[in-house]
Amino acid sequence: MSTSYLGQDDRIEELRDTHRLESASQSDQLEKLRRQLEEAEASIKVSQSLSSHTEEVADRNVEIDMLRAEVKRANGIAKEEEEKRVKAISLLKTVRQKLVKAEKDKEDALKELNSSKDKEKTEREKESVERLKLQQEIDAVNDERGKAMVGLKAQFDKEVVNLKERYEKEASGLRAQFELESATTKVRAQCTFLCSFHL
Repeated sequence: MSTSYLGQDDRIEELRDTHRLESASQSDQLEKLRRQLEEAEASIKVSQSLSSHTEEVADRNVEIDMLRAEVKRANGIAKEEEEKRVKAISLLKTVRQKLVKAEKDKEDALKELNSSKDKEKTEREKESVERLKLQQEIDAVNDERGKAMVGLKAQFDKEVVNLKERYEKEASGLRAQFELESATTKVRAQCTFLCSFHL
């Protein structure tokens, strides 16, 4: 419970204590007035029984009427004060309920905010993991492509070397054949020349 709630409870309890004290004080005052009224009425009875003086009885009646009016006024004041205290306590209870609701709404809002932050953090972590995984897959594809390129280049270089060797071999064969045919032609020419000379 927050300090504001404790303060409201203390205020309500203080009003209740004040109400009890004032009620006790007013009760004592009313009791005192009643006793005075009873004493006056008893005095009138005694006076009426002991004396027939009308003036004294009239004075006593006036005093009794005054006391009755005082008692009535005191009762009215006590009733008004009681109504005021009831309204004040009711108002304090209403304020306390509103404070409790406001505090609960605040706690709920904080919980929702924290939950939203946790959810956002989880989403960011998930996104980071997925991004890392995708990058790893890209790197793996690049590695495979690099290896494939190296393999293709090695194969291409090998085929170039093979073609070069075959070409050189074929060229060498053709050159030998040409030289052989050239030599044969030369020999035949010489043979023809010599044969024609002997004839």
